[in-house]
Amino acid sequence: MKNHYKIKWSNEKCTDAFNCAKCLEVCPEAVFAIYAPNREEGVAPEEYVISPAMQYFCNGCGACLAVCPNDALKIIPKS
Repeated sequence: MKNHYKIKWSNEKCTDAFNCAKCLEVCPEAVFAIYAPNREEGVAPEEYVISPAMQYFCNGCGACLAVCPNDALKIIPKS
């Protein structure tokens, strides 16, 4: 199955990924992943980011757009 969508995600607008994560909860295709970019062994992460890591699975349903409180996502049809 060919993916026809690209997801643009804004780290600047997604300011509280760990406590929000609404896009992860509603995405039927499990497109999004949450991770701590600056991890150190034995130290609790201070920052988390969400990424459309599996965007090739995106079906363009828009569920993530509907729940994002900060308008941090855009779904763009590929041509």
